[in-house]
Amino acid sequence: MRVSLVQIDGKYPNLALMKLSSYHRLQGDKVGLNLGSPDLIYVSCIFSQNLSQAQGVGLFYPHAEVIVGGPALGIPNHLPEYAEHLMPDYSLYDVDYSSGYTQRGCPNACPFCIVPKLEGPFRECAEIKEFHHPDHRKLVLYDNNFIASTLYQEKLKYINDNGLKVNFNQGLDARLVTEQVAGELAETKVYNFHFNHRYYHFAWDLMKNSVKVVEGLQNMLDAGVNPRNLMVYVLVGFNTTHEQDWNRVQTLIKMKIDPFVMKYNMRKDDQFLNALARWCNQPGLRKSHSFSEYDRLSPALKAEVAALDQR
Repeated sequence: MRVSLVQIDGKYPNLALMKLSSYHRLQGDKVGLNLGSPDLIYVSCIFSQNLSQAQGVGLFYPHAEVIVGGPALGIPNHLPEYAEHLMPDYSLYDVDYSSGYTQRGCPNACPFCIVPKLEGPFRECAEIKEFHHPDHRKLVLYDNNFIASTLYQEKLKYINDNGLKVNFNQGLDARLVTEQVAGELAETKVYNFHFNHRYYHFAWDLMKNSVKVVEGLQNMLDAGVNPRNLMVYVLVGFNTTHEQDWNRVQTLIKMKIDPFVMKYNMRKDDQFLNALARWCNQPGLRKSHSFSEYDRLSPALKAEVAALDQR
């Protein structure tokens, strides 16, 4: 049987498709990305705006069975158990790192997040050795809240004992970063996705979490982590005011930590947030010009920024 694997969107090699490749290769099937003349097609789609494109793939292959999956469906859909726990076929994308999940779900119930709906309750699902290829010295973890696991120390021990560099792709929960956790993370080789820069990233989504977020970040600094290796996603446009958004960005800048403004649902209807994101998310611009000096601010926005600075 000829099996075609189609990745509609997403900038990273697709983990689900790599596991399906492993399964079908074990069955003796011919497998490949966008394979011609397929008998079976798996289509992975992450973003809902691309779902119609994913569903249209089968129109080009009327004689093939087509299975569409991924977060874009908006409902729980998972790999079958016979594929879920196989070593991914890393040769599909010719990658030199291992990737996977050790846990699913998230113990938080953030009102803007779809993870609880798609993945269900927080639970352990696999050991790192299940998807860590012995030839790889780099590891990408897609866990939604790595530190929330009661087994996080065991996992860090595996990472460190095997001399691995790790990327916590979905970020870490600053609220859970105690002095002990900060020390353990500081001793771990945490990198960005490209593994060319030490990098820890967090999120500051809700104002009610402010005290714990700042405490966690300070613990990272006190543990000796260079602030240039820290980055915090700041959710704006969900349930916060302009003043709250500006104050969070300012707090991070004063801590010498890079903020990255994330607009809720990529909204474009708020000119202040649009300008704040454009200014804040360009480090060179942010470090050379204050927000009030940003030349793309209208007179009305300049007045608003000046008023915020005086509070």
